[in-house]
Amino acid sequence: MPDQSPQEPSTLPRIAPGSAFVSWENLKGRPNAVVDARATHGTLLTLSHHPDAGSPAQLRADTSTAIVDRFLDLPDAGREAVDVVLTNDHYDEDGVFGLWLLMEQPGRGDPTRSLACAAAAAGDFATWSRPEAAWCAIAVMALAEAPTTPLPGVRRALRQALGTDPAGALYAEVLPRVRRVLEDPERFTELWQPRWTSVTRDLARLDEGMVSLEEDPAADLAIVETDEPIDDLALMARTPMSRVLTVGGGGTTLRYRYETWVDFASRPLPPRLPLGRLAERLADGEEGLDWRFDDVAAPRPRLWSCDVHGRPSPSAQEPAAIRAIVADYLGSGDT
Repeated sequence: MPDQSPQEPSTLPRIAPGSAFVSWENLKGRPNAVVDARATHGTLLTLSHHPDAGSPAQLRADTSTAIVDRFLDLPDAGREAVDVVLTNDHYDEDGVFGLWLLMEQPGRGDPTRSLACAAAAAGDFATWSRPEAAWCAIAVMALAEAPTTPLPGVRRALRQALGTDPAGALYAEVLPRVRRVLEDPERFTELWQPRWTSVTRDLARLDEGMVSLEEDPAADLAIVETDEPIDDLALMARTPMSRVLTVGGGGTTLRYRYETWVDFASRPLPPRLPLGRLAERLADGEEGLDWRFDDVAAPRPRLWSCDVHGRPSPSAQEPAAIRAIVADYLGSGDT
């Protein structure tokens, strides 16, 4: 968790509704408020769950959008209004809904406000209780992706990106449309329905036992056995475990959920253990199979089984044996 000193609400600035968005690369030192990223030159306020982002400690929440939500509830008394632009250095669901919330500042009773917070969690963590939250999260990503967007400005920005990050141009096109998405998600069915069909199918597979989901709370581990991939919006909505072991479908994968990278506020989460030692244990005595892994500092690191060419490949070990090795390692806390 970032080392933050509590600040009195009166020391935090007030941001006027309707503040403009400016892309990260065009800030040029202008006074700014950052949502869902770390501070940069000219930043006067950071509202972000990214690690070590420096957000006000009393506003801690799971998503950056929820941090903005708490910021909007601060009393105005004693707070100085500042003229800033709003910015973010990458495009994703939490960034979209957090920026929109700080720009629009709907009242506490406005249903779009609570739905924005729920949609941000669905986007970042694939957790949801209201289908509308997942629909909105899917829709704002589909608006920004070449195969699905109906927006000529987005298609043009993606064509012109030439290897650079087009986040600023994407926000400029999508932010003006967020309220419509939140007010009437069904209006955007064409954007979210294709993925939602897969989600509902996978939920049925879980319910019918075609996909096995078990939990080992001592290791904070969900164990999934499946012959086909399963959408995270189906899987993560069914388990709070912060580590997910998936066996089947041509290989074995262990993942640390994104919740374990951000400054997650809802509950303490176990630390990420290095994946290299676990890879060595899994590879012991098994020839012709590699266990590769990401740096645990990555936002969503994985360990996975593959052949010598890097293609996903199943282990010769029984799923129960793999599960036992992984659970023992994670449960031991051995670093």
